[in-house]
Amino acid sequence: MKRSLLLVICMMLGLAVKAETAASDTTKFKKTGFTFGALPAIAYSSDIGFQYGVLGNLYWYGDGSNYPKYNHSLYMEASRYIAGTMVLRTYFDSRTLIPGFRMTADLTWFDDLLMDFTGFNGAETRYEAKFIDEDDPEYKTRIFYYQHRNMTKFLINLRHEFEGTPYYCTFGGNLYHMRISSVDKSRLKSSVPDVPTLYDNYVKWGVVKPEEADGGTDAFLRLGVGYDTRDDEAFPTKGIWTEALLAYQPSIFSNNKKEYCRFTLWHRQYFNLYNKDLVFAYRVALQNKLWGNIPNYLLADWNTGVLIAATSEGLGGSKTLRGVGRNRIIADGAIFGNLELRYNFFKTRVFKQELSIGTNLFTDLGMVTQKYDVDTSGVPEEEYSTYFTGNKEKLHQSLGLGLKVALNHNFIVSCDYGRAMDKNDGEQGVYIMLNYLF
Repeated sequence: MKRSLLLVICMMLGLAVKAETAASDTTKFKKTGFTFGALPAIAYSSDIGFQYGVLGNLYWYGDGSNYPKYNHSLYMEASRYIAGTMVLRTYFDSRTLIPGFRMTADLTWFDDLLMDFTGFNGAETRYEAKFIDEDDPEYKTRIFYYQHRNMTKFLINLRHEFEGTPYYCTFGGNLYHMRISSVDKSRLKSSVPDVPTLYDNYVKWGVVKPEEADGGTDAFLRLGVGYDTRDDEAFPTKGIWTEALLAYQPSIFSNNKKEYCRFTLWHRQYFNLYNKDLVFAYRVALQNKLWGNIPNYLLADWNTGVLIAATSEGLGGSKTLRGVGRNRIIADGAIFGNLELRYNFFKTRVFKQELSIGTNLFTDLGMVTQKYDVDTSGVPEEEYSTYFTGNKEKLHQSLGLGLKVALNHNFIVSCDYGRAMDKNDGEQGVYIMLNYLF
């Protein structure tokens, strides 16, 4: 998108409280008790102004026998943009609360005043930077490729590992309550032209189905199997992590009476190249619809039992193709991959806490494998070529690099910069979040 986004990292505050002393074995560091890490959330966008808030993670290690694994983790986030966009999130992860199961639960409320919307099916839709460039003669409005999305999401997942093996099964579900509308111009930092956005046009032309134009309430059930041989969850240096998941939404779980079933495959692999500090990692993910009709506002959702951020969406943006516009490539089915070279170049201990700094070079790739059925019969003939390319789908790619700051292996502050290789996918992106992408 436009070079309007500037995200400024605040270095991690080492707010660590030690509840118990470390074990008497001084030859190997062992964290016990609890640790708390906090990070100010600071961002800027010319559309919605500055973001402010706080991110925090509380870890309980118990007697330290499982370190660097924790017994319980509670992540909390509260942030707000001056113009009104807000995120409230609580994520709980426990290995010991339910004997025999690892439980994760996420509750997020996300009032996204400027949610990216650039159409469906990737390369078949046209993205025109000139429509949002105020200095261009063909400028329409800087919010042309946005909609307003108010989302409440609840996820719960239980994972059972088969003792003595790397195999596990997982089951759970997601509940979404979404309200979609045109951008509320009165909440923006400054005035914009009173012209239709792409979303407004899609609704008028029937490209967005009338019954889905305002969003809806939907829930699906999840069942899957997995294989996990990673040596460390937060910073794996070797091993494989593969998951195959089915998500089924019966029509009674949707106020729009939508029924569908999706298959999702995640495969991640890690190679230790030097002393656990230089690692090559890659991830490949595939998601296809098996049957039914997926509401347009859920097309971007990628089924997962483990969230590393408030949403699991793509293709495009911080979770999938960094540097490509957020949710630029959405359809019934897609495939993407991430290749990363990671290097931890600095390690030390501060106030009995392990601190490390690293970097990563990456390339992200993806494309549509299963098109979303789009009805363009209502699009005026003279407007068609303005919004649709007529091109076949192709590979989308971005390149980038990042900076990582880690406290006690688990609290990892990440900043990634990515740049799209095709201007029809956007321009660039900077992302501040917790943890490695995968």
